[in-house]
Amino acid sequence: MQRDDQTPRSRRSDRLERANALVQTLAILAAGAWAVYTFIYEARIKPALEPPAVSVTTSLVRAGERDRHVAIRSTVTRKNVGQTGVRVLGLVYNVTGVRVRFDAAPSGTPAGERAPADRTTTARAYGFTGPGEAILREGRLFAGATEAGGEPSDLNPGESVSRDLIVYADRDRFDFVRFEVSLVYTKGEEPPVLLTFETVPDGTLALKAKANCQAEPQTCERLKSTDFGTEFSLW
Repeated sequence: MQRDDQTPRSRRSDRLERANALVQTLAILAAGAWAVYTFIYEARIKPALEPPAVSVTTSLVRAGERDRHVAIRSTVTRKNVGQTGVRVLGLVYNVTGVRVRFDAAPSGTPAGERAPADRTTTARAYGFTGPGEAILREGRLFAGATEAGGEPSDLNPGESVSRDLIVYADRDRFDFVRFEVSLVYTKGEEPPVLLTFETVPDGTLALKAKANCQAEPQTCERLKSTDFGTEFSLW
């Protein structure tokens, strides 16, 4: 017959040690599982949930002059500032020359007319002669936006692409030039959307989906856009 020499106190001590060891093991396993989940969440899940984001900047430099014409070099940079890859589907450039009219009286809203509720502008002794005249309208569709194929334009997080463009403006006709850039893109992992060009009422070139957005709202909801505008004096 086997004799149990352990006292009740020692048996309780053994049980406590085993329970403590089990708790420590479970804690280590839980910490490891949490670390793995956190890594997967930060590396894969979180970026997949983030919306795509692309910034656009334009640097304008006077590149030279000949007679009354001014050459302007525009360096347009598009950069993925989000957490997920993006597919740039299309871009458009609108360059407009604007003439300034110099008067003796301040310009603003004509008498008897109400100014728009969302903006107000009053300039002393000058105004603009209409919305301006088109100098350049240029558009480009990349892979996924056209049935003709096209060059791919994907951007990983933090990646950027720059393009130089030379524009010539007549300084006898215009006082300054307005540059506007518009990008349309989706998440890199989402299906692309076919695009087409259209001329909007103010005469500028724009991008729109070929799909019927009322009949296929989920298709158009995938499209994101970034617009940027700046101006350059010819004086």
